[in-house]
Amino acid sequence: MEIPYIEYFGLTEKPFSLTPDPLFYFESKSHKEALDHLTFFLDQREGFALLYGDVGTGKTTLSRIFLNSLDASLYNTALILNPIMNKLNFLKEVLKEFSIENDKLTQKKGLDLLKDFLLEEHIKGKRSILIIDEAQLIQNNLFEFIRILSNIETDKEKILHIIFFAQPEIVARLQGDNLKYLSQRITVTYELKPLDLEEVGLYINFRLFKAGSKAFPQFRDGAVKLIHRASKGYPRLINVICDRCILLLYSQSKNVVTKNLAETALKEQNITLSKEKGAGLSKIVFIAALSASACALLMLFWWEFIILYKTLFSNP
Repeated sequence: MEIPYIEYFGLTEKPFSLTPDPLFYFESKSHKEALDHLTFFLDQREGFALLYGDVGTGKTTLSRIFLNSLDASLYNTALILNPIMNKLNFLKEVLKEFSIENDKLTQKKGLDLLKDFLLEEHIKGKRSILIIDEAQLIQNNLFEFIRILSNIETDKEKILHIIFFAQPEIVARLQGDNLKYLSQRITVTYELKPLDLEEVGLYINFRLFKAGSKAFPQFRDGAVKLIHRASKGYPRLINVICDRCILLLYSQSKNVVTKNLAETALKEQNITLSKEKGAGLSKIVFIAALSASACALLMLFWWEFIILYKTLFSNP
């Protein structure tokens, strides 16, 4: 589908797409720390690592960046994007990602194939990395199966390194009794954090530059502050708001995003502003809730009045 503002602003592509794209990867302080933790994890040659963060913090993009950073001559990599499956299908996906033939597979045969592959690659000096995205969706029995996979090892080290990318609810699950043995094996854990105010401004300009912007569109400081407050620093939501801002600029034949235009974009996207620390309802939401409660009380009193009136005057 043709995007009207691309030609208007002289861009080469859409700057604020929601699709994870390594070309638009912006390394925030938290993203850099996350990559440092993963590098440390590989250096330690341990079995499990966990990287988690809220929806829209850039976990999927980061997983691609991490995989792309690995030397293919030294690492075999497998990426599971959707772990909602049973043990056999999961095993088949892992084998497929490692380019291992797995037709008419039983679970035992699949485990033997994987073990042989990992040992052979280890002898060659290659290490094998398995990344599981959306790991919070994994069922407990599959978690246990994944723990068993990590038992494939030599006398001195693990030869399958597994990294979970997940949403924060995985932390509570891993603290439960059912998963405590897996949790004890996770040696590196890092929480991916949203962008701060300065990073939001840099992020917006970075994506515009990557999309071919020479000078316009521009985002004023007031607009950036508003976008940071509304998005709470989550890149995905920043993209949604900025894309709406640029579309508004195009429709008004303008080239600078002001605070007022950003406010209009937020209203059109039905995004409300929370307090500075991200807690509590916005004034708009509070007033709407208060009004709804008042209307409900008024209707209740009116209904009781009608009932009372009928009781007193319907049978003279």
